[in-house]
Amino acid sequence: MEILFFILGITSVVVIATAIVAVVSIVKVTKLQTKVKDGFDGVYHSIDNTHTSIDNTKRDTHDNIGRLNEEVNRRVDNLERETFSQLDSRLDKLETKLKTYVHTNATMMKLALDTHKATSK
Repeated sequence: MEILFFILGITSVVVIATAIVAVVSIVKVTKLQTKVKDGFDGVYHSIDNTHTSIDNTKRDTHDNIGRLNEEVNRRVDNLERETFSQLDSRLDKLETKLKTYVHTNATMMKLALDTHKATSK
């Protein structure tokens, strides 16, 4: 009978030790699962932040391109306006010089003709 009690005692100790090991293992696995889940959550959060950063960069780049395009268009319009203004001014001066030259020559030719007619008679 003593052997039976001894075997029951040893078996009880082994069962209790196995139960303790099982509980400790379950606790460790649960903690490990929590750490893995937190790690994945951190990775997902980093990925979301990266996507947000990429979207912000794309938006900023698009806005910058739009502003630069407007600036270039404005400068081209101003340059065109200035070019036409300067060209118009130069053409007006040329027209005035030509009118003066033609008028002067016409007057000189009329005077020469009148002098020639007067001397021919």
